[in-house]
Amino acid sequence: MTTASYDAELRHDGRLYSFTIPHLDAPVCQACGEKVFTERVDDQINAALRSHLHLLTPEEIRTALERIRMTQKGAADRLGIAEATLSRWLNETQIQSRAMDNWLRVFFAFPQVRAALDRRGQDPDLGIADMIEHCRVD
Repeated sequence: MTTASYDAELRHDGRLYSFTIPHLDAPVCQACGEKVFTERVDDQINAALRSHLHLLTPEEIRTALERIRMTQKGAADRLGIAEATLSRWLNETQIQSRAMDNWLRVFFAFPQVRAALDRRGQDPDLGIADMIEHCRVD
């Protein structure tokens, strides 16, 4: 094992990001000295990408769900995503897009948003009511 600075270039959300991981712990090949990229190393790189992009971590998402007392299924339903997608974010097998990260932050921050997205009582004119009024002809 070695700990060294590592310059990473990763594509996320259709963009290429360059950033430095100051202390990457990685195994090194005894024969050639090359770093060996294991699942543990990938996890460190993904965590560094999240940090670089200021995205919510799986733990932050989990904590927010607990704070608003919502299950993964309930949150996924209201967010309009598959429960499996939310599960992949929580299990660190996928990193959410910046757009979904923004959506999560708004969802967690505002009870009014969560209430408005409850499909059981959702107003079908939510978000377009002013357009409907504007387009009506007397």
